[in-house]
Amino acid sequence: MKAAEIRERQAALAAAPLREPDLQRLEAEHDRFLRRTRASADLGARAVRVLPRGVEHVDPLSYPYPLFMRGGRGSRVTDVDGNEYVDCILAGGALSLGHNDPELNAALLAVVGGRTNFHGYMDEFEVLAAQRIAETFPSVEAVRFTSSGAEANLAAIRMARAHTGRRKVIKFRGAYHGWGDQFMTDLEVPGSGTILAGGVPPEALSNTVLVDQNDLDALEAALTDAGPAGGVAAVICEPLGAESGLVPFDEDFHTRAIELVHHHGALYVFDEVVTGVRAARGGAQTRFGVTPDLTTLGKGLMNGYPSCGAVGGRREVIDTAHIGVPDGRPTTYIGGTLSGNVLSAAAAYHTLGLLGRDGVFEQADAVAADLVTRLNDLFTARGFDFFAYHFGTVVRIELTAPHAVPLRRAADFDEVLRRREILSRYMLPVQNAGVLSRMGRDMLTTAHTTADNDKVVTAYDRLLDLLG
Repeated sequence: MKAAEIRERQAALAAAPLREPDLQRLEAEHDRFLRRTRASADLGARAVRVLPRGVEHVDPLSYPYPLFMRGGRGSRVTDVDGNEYVDCILAGGALSLGHNDPELNAALLAVVGGRTNFHGYMDEFEVLAAQRIAETFPSVEAVRFTSSGAEANLAAIRMARAHTGRRKVIKFRGAYHGWGDQFMTDLEVPGSGTILAGGVPPEALSNTVLVDQNDLDALEAALTDAGPAGGVAAVICEPLGAESGLVPFDEDFHTRAIELVHHHGALYVFDEVVTGVRAARGGAQTRFGVTPDLTTLGKGLMNGYPSCGAVGGRREVIDTAHIGVPDGRPTTYIGGTLSGNVLSAAAAYHTLGLLGRDGVFEQADAVAADLVTRLNDLFTARGFDFFAYHFGTVVRIELTAPHAVPLRRAADFDEVLRRREILSRYMLPVQNAGVLSRMGRDMLTTAHTTADNDKVVTAYDRLLDLLG
């Protein structure tokens, strides 16, 4: 499905009346959930007493309370009550090979058992992992490891500023680049502004310039208006579009944007924290055939192992990340005790090796395509205007399209919240059918199969029953 068609169908869905759940059936689903998940309910009550509002992770569902997990293998997870689910949330995409991949685990156990879990010095695996990243992503000449994707984005912008001597960064509306102060504006819903920027001083956003996706004229105006003195150091984007393709870019946008950005002496940064192991073999830059100046990585790079992040790109830009005494060349300090530690570096090396085997990504992509086809057939057969699409193993299932509600006045945000609230209710029958879906913002792994798709389609069929 092309980007223009996706946006057109999202807009139509956002303009249509909401499909309200049948209250009697919703109550029955709610009661069933409570009966199935008593241990999670107990842990949730304990969590409220010692964790902020009882929830720390953004990805798991939290209505009426979050599920607590005992473990997982492959495409499935089991909660503390013993219920098994097909996992399509996957820690927001951190698991690219699936839960507890046996080959990856064996390789890392060998590192821990035969060498160390951490020593704090340079290690061969840092070199091996950096080489493998450079082999995987066409734009990468050198790599600086970080401890998360959010850190990688912060480091990339600091490197861009050091390299160019400029201050400003252009961010596309609706995009998410981690929780660093300079990115905490206009998240997910284009036009939402600083609604999620509590605790962020306004001056922290003074060098962040917002531009609408797919608007090259607005991008050129922002680049021009910034001026050469204190001008734009970098443009950063999620290459599939905001929220990993929830608001998609036109297919030719990046080619034209990179030309424009380079003309104005700025750098183009691909935030491939999600897409690096999901959009295509070699990331979104391979999918679109473009060469960003910097690429940020995280999440699936290490299949969920921690301290997972990296910035790759042109050598002269990466070389600005220098922790020694300044030597006259552009320099910026980027630290991190755990960045590039032996266990994380080994996880990146082996994860990319497993994903790079012949046919592995192609098979996962085929499973995602099968799921999307079957969901769209289901929605059409039952007379719903819902729809699904995918970019590699990133799957999007559109049900209420809150992000597509135009924000022309303050009251419009109430409609966004209402659609989000209804969407969270939609997930009850899906969970009760044994599927974990992040309200349709889903992912698959190399471990998912068409048998898993059977369960997902059945779960969404159950949701349609709820909606009458």
